[in-house]
Amino acid sequence: MNGGGHLPVDLDGPTLTVLTGPAGIGRTHALRSLREAAERAGRPVLDLRLAPECRHDAGYLAGRILAALAPIPTRLAAGRGRALGGEPPSRALSRVLRRHPGLVLLVDDAQWTDAESAEALRDVLHEAFPVPVRCVATLRADSGVGPEQLAAFDRLCQGGLVHIERLRPLSRAGVDALARQALQATPHESLSTHLRRLSRGVPAAVLAAVEGYRGSAALRVVERRAYLTDPTHAPRIPAEHDLTRPVRRLGPAAHAVARALAALEPLGMAVPALIGQALATTPEQVHRHLDALRSEGSVREDRHGWRIRVPALALALRAGLRPYERRRLAQVAVEALWSGTARCADPEYLPDQVVAAGGLVDAGRATVLLRQHADDAAVRAPAAAARWWAGAADHSGDPADRAEALLARAFAEFGVGRYALAQAQLRHLLSGYADTLPDAARQEAELLSLASARGTRTTEAVHAVAAGEEWLSDGPVPTRMTRAAALCLLDRWAEAASLLPSDSTRPDTGPVLGMPVAVTGQARVGVTGQARVGVTGHVPVGVTGQARVGDAPTGDGLVRSASRRRFADTVARVGRAAVVSELDRAEHELAEAGLTVAELPTPERCLVHWRAGRWDAAIDAALLGIAADLPVTRPVAHSTVHRAAAEILLARGWPMRARALLDAARADAAPLPHLLAPVAAEAEWILGDVPAAARVVGDAVAAATGHGLVVGLDELWLLAAELATERGDSDAARLAAASAVTAADQSTALGALRVATAQLIVQSGRARADDPVALARVVGQPYEVARAIERVVRWTGRSVELLGEAYDILGDLGAILHRSRVRQAMRDHGIPVPGRVRTLAEGEQLLAVLVAEGLSNRQLAAATQTSAKSIEGRLTRLFGRTGYRSRVELAAAVLTGDYRSG
Repeated sequence: MNGGGHLPVDLDGPTLTVLTGPAGIGRTHALRSLREAAERAGRPVLDLRLAPECRHDAGYLAGRILAALAPIPTRLAAGRGRALGGEPPSRALSRVLRRHPGLVLLVDDAQWTDAESAEALRDVLHEAFPVPVRCVATLRADSGVGPEQLAAFDRLCQGGLVHIERLRPLSRAGVDALARQALQATPHESLSTHLRRLSRGVPAAVLAAVEGYRGSAALRVVERRAYLTDPTHAPRIPAEHDLTRPVRRLGPAAHAVARALAALEPLGMAVPALIGQALATTPEQVHRHLDALRSEGSVREDRHGWRIRVPALALALRAGLRPYERRRLAQVAVEALWSGTARCADPEYLPDQVVAAGGLVDAGRATVLLRQHADDAAVRAPAAAARWWAGAADHSGDPADRAEALLARAFAEFGVGRYALAQAQLRHLLSGYADTLPDAARQEAELLSLASARGTRTTEAVHAVAAGEEWLSDGPVPTRMTRAAALCLLDRWAEAASLLPSDSTRPDTGPVLGMPVAVTGQARVGVTGQARVGVTGHVPVGVTGQARVGDAPTGDGLVRSASRRRFADTVARVGRAAVVSELDRAEHELAEAGLTVAELPTPERCLVHWRAGRWDAAIDAALLGIAADLPVTRPVAHSTVHRAAAEILLARGWPMRARALLDAARADAAPLPHLLAPVAAEAEWILGDVPAAARVVGDAVAAATGHGLVVGLDELWLLAAELATERGDSDAARLAAASAVTAADQSTALGALRVATAQLIVQSGRARADDPVALARVVGQPYEVARAIERVVRWTGRSVELLGEAYDILGDLGAILHRSRVRQAMRDHGIPVPGRVRTLAEGEQLLAVLVAEGLSNRQLAAATQTSAKSIEGRLTRLFGRTGYRSRVELAAAVLTGDYRSG
């Protein structure tokens, strides 16, 4: 069985049950649960716990039992369980236990039972007439129980008097269940993977790790899921945690050896000698303590050397290292690796130990090593690169080299969302090393500091920069480029454009803001007759008229590695292509750079998966990115990532969750908030409130045009045309469709698709019905194809034969809400719907999800395109088939993942 789960211990089973397993597996927790069960059943309970010293005290356990149960005169005479008036301990135990029928005797850590008591208890168990007592004892499997005791247990088992139940490590599902219970949130894979690795399935270690993560910035809950936003962040397990108690019980010397092992264990067979060197003790003493730790169950030895059994215990032991002790052990490790006396398979171990050793190792060699490792890790492991750049800065004696290390570290910290740390490094850099920075490096540092201020929600700093005020004590006045970037973060795009004359020179800002700032002298006439922020070709966001955000060459003199520059440039180009729905271009950029989607930063990864129709991966990346606060520093991706997640949630039947995500983005002052409006409006429309949907679209159009924005405006006008047609207002529909045509960039496939769709809506009798579908296929995104088919059929009644294709696409996307609407259209047009059993199950699942969203019957009817009376009947049948008795019970099952269909 799995520890931490239900224990098959029957209160009326064999006289003795032994629960066995390694340290921390949950034996004590099992006894506690059994005690609670016995007390609920009205059974008397005697709970005893033994310690190592008890096994050397003859008759100790028997005496404890007699002292607790016997009448007062007998207790006083019992002493330590020796003969009572010539009566052997076994006879005294039998007599006393028979006076307490139904008693449940719980003995924790029975491996420390003294020999005399063990013999007495065995005699009691062998009596012809068993005592009416139920005994459950825990026995640690790795405690070195003597062969005599094991043989005795075997004899008892053969006689049917003892049942031995081995507790095994938790399965993956068991770890997740225990973490969910502790956090009241389902652990995301980012968290559960680390919990399994740290705990090895030991329940006590799972809980220690969860508690160590709790309250840290790395653990965040979004949408009832717990995310570990920084996988390099180790849980804080204190040195005094119960996990370390067996080690501490062995004394200070053994404890010191265990701490040293926790620091040096990656070095394999060389570890015992290195421990002796670090602690100035003999190999014999080290091995004696290691043997004691092994007997205690805390360490193991295999062909690779000595190891701490459970990584969470190693963390707790390392937490107990004193500063010099930590540096000394790191020094020993570094010198052993440099000299070749030890080897390590973990490539991060040596640079980490060089950082930990500080001034105890050669500074020159350390600096070269750390810079090399940090530069190599800039793309694949930015969190590790940040640690190593910090060490390189500490070791470096040259101001220019130190400035480079500080800037590189800030860039790495920024990349993993540690904005406060990045900001601290940049303040130090800009105030203390400004004279050593080239202009381009200073510009990059300013932009990073600005974006970090946005990440920490230090809005006053962003406003100060936008106003051109001094924003760092003893620091420089922000450049025009930095001011323009601040204005973009504040959604003041036209003002940003006015600061960037056509002859300005600038560094590449793409890695900082998720977009590069470029300048063009080309003007473009817009609907408002003023400079506009828009999307042109592959240019994602910018101001056309004075300036626009677009492609920008890399500035010379930037202090950063070539690999980091190439990676950052690729990320910026991929992000731009994904924002404007040019999936082919995004995939081409990745292929050219030799990268995969998995190697992209989380926001860009979300957008590419979203456009490509890999919705499970997209929503996972979106929520992880939101939990880690990564989109907040990207003026375009901030709204777009939230929009992607909300669109997926809405299509899958979660309109309220979608609305909550959109509201969160607005509350966080995400730039370009009108990009959120299409999903918000569609949610209102689906729930039956067409006027509310029209207001959402109208407000977004007014806000966008008021700021001269064009990106996303064609989509808003298209939706306005649909809503006007739904209301029967043909004049408003024609005006909105014409505005969509004007706003769209028809040089792109997506722009052409929206123009064709708008014309189809208002010219249903004349427009070609196949044009939107053909253009959607050129766009190359499954969702766009399905929606194009749905719109063509809805507004023209033609091309109904394509509904089956849309139905299949939406099924692959898991878009059960939109799929249900296509299913209704298929029925209305007499097209057979395949898979009746699956259709019924999917309909019930959708209804259950919508109920969990707290929708009223009217809203349920609108969402499922039926009547409120029909909803009542469907709910009654759903409750009957599934066994749920109320909406509350059904919603709770859906939200916890326990929903079961009938």
